[in-house]
Amino acid sequence: MYNGPEKRQYRRIEKPFMARLQIKSDKAQEAESDNWDSVTLMNLSAGGTFFYYKKTLGIGTFIDLQIDVSESTPPISCVGKVIRSDKLQPAFSICIAVSFVDIGEQEKNLINKIAEGTFR
Repeated sequence: MYNGPEKRQYRRIEKPFMARLQIKSDKAQEAESDNWDSVTLMNLSAGGTFFYYKKTLGIGTFIDLQIDVSESTPPISCVGKVIRSDKLQPAFSICIAVSFVDIGEQEKNLINKIAEGTFR
């Protein structure tokens, strides 16, 4: 657990990461679709992420994410829940904050190692 000056549970990485996302569907056939959008994450922690998006996502929306954290590891697959969605004015982007609700311990550890600078 992160014990830094912020109240966050995990250390946050202030660095862009590429990711793909799609809205999570209850329907099995839609969940396996190729309807993924690319986004650039502005920061990342083992607890969640923040990014700008072209579409509005309502608070409570679940999304599937595939996050590229390193060229030497496969993308991290996880599920996030939108906890904040704010439209920027006059820009046409939406600020989206996501809390991870389904992420493996190995993936959390990898993100923490990257945040701490111990990942090689």
